[in-house]
Amino acid sequence: MRLDRFIAETTGMSRKEATKVLQRDTVTVDGIAQKKTSFQVPEGAHVIWNDMQLELAGPTYLMMHKPLDCVCANHDSRHRTVFTYIDVPNIKALHTVGRLDLDTTGLLLITDDGQWSHRITSPKQQCLKIYHAWVSEPLTEENISAFAAGLELTGEDKPTAPALLEILNEREALVHVHEGRYHQVRRMFAAIGNNVEKLHREQVGSLRLDADLAPGECRVLTAEEIALF
Repeated sequence: MRLDRFIAETTGMSRKEATKVLQRDTVTVDGIAQKKTSFQVPEGAHVIWNDMQLELAGPTYLMMHKPLDCVCANHDSRHRTVFTYIDVPNIKALHTVGRLDLDTTGLLLITDDGQWSHRITSPKQQCLKIYHAWVSEPLTEENISAFAAGLELTGEDKPTAPALLEILNEREALVHVHEGRYHQVRRMFAAIGNNVEKLHREQVGSLRLDADLAPGECRVLTAEEIALF
């Protein structure tokens, strides 16, 4: 890894700021002063800046309770992003594992591990997602059959895969899906003539949203939770 990138990733600086550090301060790699931004830092090397050893952190894995009115993007000119709620080093390297809509709340996973993220979002994996939906019209047994059979969504030529609709009461249900199409749950209800008034994701795979997390809060995943995917 280039020395300027190493400094940026271990301190949270930009690459431009890291270059200025190399020009201004003494940075040593295994006891030898280095000024070149392109110097390749050997694996396991001791990098010292301002009497502080710089060390690369391992991958980051976070669970967030996504609140309303924020988007799953690193930058957005119109809306607040989920990353404004997070205070961790090297936040620019993080990405959301899939997306939740502006007006959808619940379990959101965030990481800088692209392979781990891909194992969750790849269509081949058919990862389970469970949503709690509140709708405007009464739900019926026929709706359960329609979800199980697959629904034709507007603008798509392939029906949805079988999904489980678990009715909790007249206007409230859990939806179990194994796909990740654009606005899928809302569009599925629209396909049966219903409208989603509120949507909350409770589970991804076998990982459930931590009940202790308030909207906008997040925590680091445990090793056992990371290993679920």
